[in-house]
Amino acid sequence: MKKFLLLLFSFYLALVFLMPKAELYYTLKSYLKPERIVLTQDSVKDRWFDLKVENLKLFYDGIESAQAENLTIAPWLLYNKVNAHNVTAGKDVKKMFDFKADYVTMTYSVIAPFAVKIDAEGNFGKIEGALNLKEMKLKLVCTPEKRFKSSSMFRELFRKTDEGYVHESILR
Repeated sequence: MKKFLLLLFSFYLALVFLMPKAELYYTLKSYLKPERIVLTQDSVKDRWFDLKVENLKLFYDGIESAQAENLTIAPWLLYNKVNAHNVTAGKDVKKMFDFKADYVTMTYSVIAPFAVKIDAEGNFGKIEGALNLKEMKLKLVCTPEKRFKSSSMFRELFRKTDEGYVHESILR
């Protein structure tokens, strides 16, 4: 039994370490193109246990929407995590909605197969939430900074409830 578990664990590690992470990233980019989402980056590095993307820019419908200093993707099959650091508004969005996130983390686990947990913190305050993959519902709860709470864009996106300031939407 011990040998079987050791063999199973070795197979899992080999699968994670030898997974073609860069190719999976480029495949993701090709799937996003029909949705009018384009990702550009300076470099993509497969570091055996994760994938590091540097100077990522996200364009939606030709508009530079966001940029991140670096993005780390940990595809460990049973537990997957995406970390973006120093995320700022793109030059086209900055006029409307100037934000800077110190980090944005999205976590997926097979323990909760229909939920992606989202966590972010920046000049806007702290955001926690989840994306329900079955219904494609996004729910974010924000604890805003004073300056950010008075912005018109914040009042459009978030409504005050008993939980705090909540944003709910359906992604299609």
